[in-house]
Amino acid sequence: MNGWRVTIFIVLFILLGWMPPALYTSLAAEQKASEPSGDSQVVGELPSEVVGERASELMLRINQAVKDDERYKNNMLEANAEDHLVLQLQIFLLQKRVMSDIHLLGDALMELEKGGKQPDFRSQVENVFISVIPQLWSNIDGLRVEIDTVRARRTEAAAEEQSAIEDEIKKLSMRLNIFYEMSLAHIVKMEQMGMAVKKVRADFIQLLADRAEKLSGRMHLALERIDDLEGRLKEILDDANVVKLLIASKKSLDTNTAGIEVVLDIMDQLELNTEAYRTQLLTATRDISHGLLNTGVAVGLMGRTFDNIKNWLVERGPQYLVKLILFFGILFIFRFATRLVRTGLEKALDTSNLNLSQLAGRMIVTITSNLVMIFGILVALSQLGISLGPLLAGLGVAGFIVGFALQDTLGNFASGVMILLYRPYDIGDLVDVSGAYGRVHKMSLVSTSLLTLDNQTIVVPNSKIWSDVIKNVTAQDIRRVDMVFGISYSDDIPKTESILNDILKSHDMILDDPEPVVHLHTLGESSVDFIVRPWVNVDDYWEVYWAVTRTVKMRFDEEGVSIPFPQRDVHVYNKN
Repeated sequence: MNGWRVTIFIVLFILLGWMPPALYTSLAAEQKASEPSGDSQVVGELPSEVVGERASELMLRINQAVKDDERYKNNMLEANAEDHLVLQLQIFLLQKRVMSDIHLLGDALMELEKGGKQPDFRSQVENVFISVIPQLWSNIDGLRVEIDTVRARRTEAAAEEQSAIEDEIKKLSMRLNIFYEMSLAHIVKMEQMGMAVKKVRADFIQLLADRAEKLSGRMHLALERIDDLEGRLKEILDDANVVKLLIASKKSLDTNTAGIEVVLDIMDQLELNTEAYRTQLLTATRDISHGLLNTGVAVGLMGRTFDNIKNWLVERGPQYLVKLILFFGILFIFRFATRLVRTGLEKALDTSNLNLSQLAGRMIVTITSNLVMIFGILVALSQLGISLGPLLAGLGVAGFIVGFALQDTLGNFASGVMILLYRPYDIGDLVDVSGAYGRVHKMSLVSTSLLTLDNQTIVVPNSKIWSDVIKNVTAQDIRRVDMVFGISYSDDIPKTESILNDILKSHDMILDDPEPVVHLHTLGESSVDFIVRPWVNVDDYWEVYWAVTRTVKMRFDEEGVSIPFPQRDVHVYNKN
């Protein structure tokens, strides 16, 4: 088994560049001396009955990886910068593959033991697993040093170089994260094999704690840089250097966030407390998946939120309280001023000689009082520290967009202005507009509200009113009442005329001028029809209509004048 022992230690120390060359030469010479003469290999094929077919296959793969590693290292001595990076990547991939094969070798050992065999090379495999650990720690420390070296270049680099440096840091950090994951997998595999891992586990936990603490600090620093750069960008919108630095800082935050996610996932698998870091990660990324569903994280986040609120109230509460008092005080003063302006304008318009309609007067009062209140709101907002310039500019842009989207509303607005100028109707007028009949109740620049005679409210868009016929029933002071009364063909026509004239002359609400009209109008199918047309004041229209109709029926009954029903003669012929 000397060849097997040498093979194990060669694999242990060579592991892609981890073994010093002198030691490698010595062990290789020892292996060569122990092998029979003929062709030799770095890792010889052992009989399947000793290590199993799977273990033999893994030995061959590890042997080939060692050869590839040596070839890559020899090529790096004369490689240019670009090829050097390629070879570094290939060596890194080999390191991952060899670690995987070592773990598979452990699986092969456990498989043999599970089958009832007791391989005598377990101690050598355990030595491999134990001896790999310092090399893992060494690789982790080496990558951390390399990352810090690259970060040191960032402090003196120009703004346009910062993003490329952050990309390089991200690449190295990803490799470092993989080594942490490989370390966890190695410890788990050792536990599965029944090896003692207490000290290894403690050392690894310390490495994780150091890594988490540093990443936490770098996240804080990246967030502060981002806040500072965003503030500078608000002051100078087109500063190209600030934009480049902001992009680099966000890349740095993403890199550190990804790193701490890996560390926290590993810590969770080791059943370590990660609530504080999860809370910070949730705050930085605003991603609920980073632990908001964890009770401890949620409680910690709420506690931090309450502490921030308490500190804000202590530090800035009194200042903002004074501002709020000023805000509401200014609103109250301008609300009182709006009432004064409304009352003063109403009195001024009532006593002026402008001859404005009530609609126009109300519109002027409403618009003026609203403008006063809007001015008061703007003044109050300025006391809260809100800049009015951007606000007014935003309102202007929003007004343009809304105006473009509401073209029909603008048409109603224009029609409302025309109605106010030409005054086809006023408050209280009885109108028939766009199929709606009622009294004008109120009007805005986009619509007119009518109250029907049975007290229903109808709102009609001004554009429909102005584009249609407007019938104002009460625009004139007097109005003619048109009525028709029919008598039988057998009744006395002069007597009927006398009765109707007497009724009109005896009614107090009927005007003498213009003179009422009573004439025989048509000879209908079953009646002789008289038109009766007295003139009355507009407000007396319906009183006269109803009173005259009632009086005509009663007088016709007293005088024997009949009001015939519609009738038709039907002649029936019997052919028989």
